[in-house]
Amino acid sequence: MTNNFLYDNLETKKVEFTLKKNGISSLLLMMRAGDKLYQMVKNNNIDYDEIIVLAGPGNNGGDAIAFAIQAKLNDEKITCLSLAIHKNNSKKLFSLAKEIGLKTKSFNKSHFLKTKSKVLIVDGILGIGISRKPSGIISKAIKFINKLESKKNTVVSIDLPSGLNPNNGVAYADTIFSDYTLMLLTRKMGCYTGDGIKNSGKLSYTDLEIKKIDKLQNTSCILINKNSKVLLKRDKTGHKGKFGNVFILGGWDNMPGAANLSALAALKTGCGKIFICTNNFSRIPNEAIRVFPKISDILKILQSINVIIAGPGLGNGGSEILSFLWKKSIPIVLDADGINWLSKNFIKKRKSLLIGTPHHGEAKKLLGKSFQDRFNAIKSIKNKYGGKWILKGPGTLIINKKIYVNNFANSILATAGSGDVLAGIIGGLVAQGCKNPELLGVKIHTYAANSIALEKKNTIIASDLLNKISSSIDVL
Repeated sequence: MTNNFLYDNLETKKVEFTLKKNGISSLLLMMRAGDKLYQMVKNNNIDYDEIIVLAGPGNNGGDAIAFAIQAKLNDEKITCLSLAIHKNNSKKLFSLAKEIGLKTKSFNKSHFLKTKSKVLIVDGILGIGISRKPSGIISKAIKFINKLESKKNTVVSIDLPSGLNPNNGVAYADTIFSDYTLMLLTRKMGCYTGDGIKNSGKLSYTDLEIKKIDKLQNTSCILINKNSKVLLKRDKTGHKGKFGNVFILGGWDNMPGAANLSALAALKTGCGKIFICTNNFSRIPNEAIRVFPKISDILKILQSINVIIAGPGLGNGGSEILSFLWKKSIPIVLDADGINWLSKNFIKKRKSLLIGTPHHGEAKKLLGKSFQDRFNAIKSIKNKYGGKWILKGPGTLIINKKIYVNNFANSILATAGSGDVLAGIIGGLVAQGCKNPELLGVKIHTYAANSIALEKKNTIIASDLLNKISSSIDVL
């Protein structure tokens, strides 16, 4: 399946500049944007009696006016409210709008208060050029739109919700909450993670009839498709010794379940054998091999281990063992308490593979500070600790040589143990020698969760994911 690339504002502007050099004017793109947005509204069967368009400064305002013209040509009841003095192509379109009889006014709250009908509000206030928090009339307009009765109105944003940073998904205090967002020309990084997910509503995209955009400008950010299975190459005649051994350090004291979930997930993903090193053997799975938490016992089996998963249910225990394993040339997957251990005990980067799977709180500990920009955070973690990293959360980020954004955000995964399952899946892939196990692991985990969601289930327990792992994998 073809990769979908994500762009920041500078990369998008470079695409626009290249198109202009090739004779494709921004005015033409604005007219296409208006047409595509009108088609999107109709295709989604949005219920409304009239349309109010908010046109701000810059090209985003021009796109809004182009939409207003399309709606007027289709005999819609529409008013265009202006929040700025329009320039260049936006000015041309504004003049055309008035010439064809489109009602144009300066922004005023009273226009909304007078109407009792269902209103489609088109947000063309701010676009990718946003460089500071909204202020003045723009801030007032955003606050007002967000306070309107949601049952009566539908908000559609052009390119991205006004007030959202296109590069990182961080929303200013005054940012539009949209029901629909149509991204134009390029897919915007900020719409797929962080605040961008809750502010954007239902996301869609149009290339404005510009084919092969990804060849016009390089970008290092890629969108993961949640609907594609993972293809693994497995020897159909192979025995368990060919599919790798996973060693899990975790399940300490009263938390055996976390290590057990990781163990079963690794097995479901296809590894050959599982070893669990814990101080609590009361509830270990039948399929697991017990290892006492002594370095002398670990040394007996270490040469047969292909990957270590450290952290699920580890608590504050096992620090001495983890320090010992850290120095070995065996791949390590760090999760949960293993990540907390690293934040306190890091000395230098490993030469062998390291994959870390922090959530937001664990990432804060790794960085030693709070953060909003998830892209900068995952880059900083990689720079500091080396390895490959997965920053979990809505719009999970994965970094190896590139940054990947997981196109999935669903509270179905907001349950204890779902991260332990992910760590186990990744460990199982590493054990089998798969390339990019951090990326494949997220894809399998997501496909499993999404398949449950498609069964109309809104909540799960983590072990529900285990039964979906195998069906999330295709085998060569």
